[in-house]
Amino acid sequence: MDFTAEELFEAIDRLIAGLLERAGIETPPVDALYLAKEHLGIPITIQSPPPPEAGERPRARRRRPSAEDGIVLTAGMTREQRHKAAAEGIALALAPQLCRKLGLPFDPHERVFLGQLRTLFPPRLLLPTRMFRAAQRECQRDLLALQERFATASAEMIALRWLDLDEPAVISFVDDGVVSLRRSNCGVSGKNLLPVEQQCYERVALLERPHRLRQQGWTVRGWPLSERLVLRIVLHSTPDDV
Repeated sequence: MDFTAEELFEAIDRLIAGLLERAGIETPPVDALYLAKEHLGIPITIQSPPPPEAGERPRARRRRPSAEDGIVLTAGMTREQRHKAAAEGIALALAPQLCRKLGLPFDPHERVFLGQLRTLFPPRLLLPTRMFRAAQRECQRDLLALQERFATASAEMIALRWLDLDEPAVISFVDDGVVSLRRSNCGVSGKNLLPVEQQCYERVALLERPHRLRQQGWTVRGWPLSERLVLRIVLHSTPDDV
């Protein structure tokens, strides 16, 4: 594919902006299920897989749906999972339009590109760039406040969306004391928390409520996420010298 990452991001954002404008969506949350079914006419089905019979081996995972399959949901999905699945279905349906914006022929068998699109499109649809920039300033970078505003997106999706902004940041997910994910847009690598991050994590874990800590050249904010199988704490770290 002959385009840069920035060109792809810009094309996706422009495609989404046009879609939201035509649908009359000006403020969050973005209802991807409504967009898919009512605005784009994409069929949505809900499947309830039958329980396996005694002695039967678990069936292999179903292949990922194509654009022709429409959007397939399962009965056990959370609200955020349903909207993410709908956003993925919209991405597949709009892939030909996106290719035209990039000046490329559309190949429905180009799995790498379509897989990349399924990953990049949902956060930018459920958290549109313009809306997200404005909201994260108004909410003073409070993850829980942003989750209330963007109710169709998960807290994890919102946190990782910070990395798409201009501000240097490190995002960490800590599950019962274990760093399960750690990403940055400022060159920080590895899963080892900084001392200030570890202190912030311990404070949030102890009190089970948000905490902010500033020292050693970093400002770290942490939030506990409820309704998880394990205690997950999200850390947002920014260097003070930027």
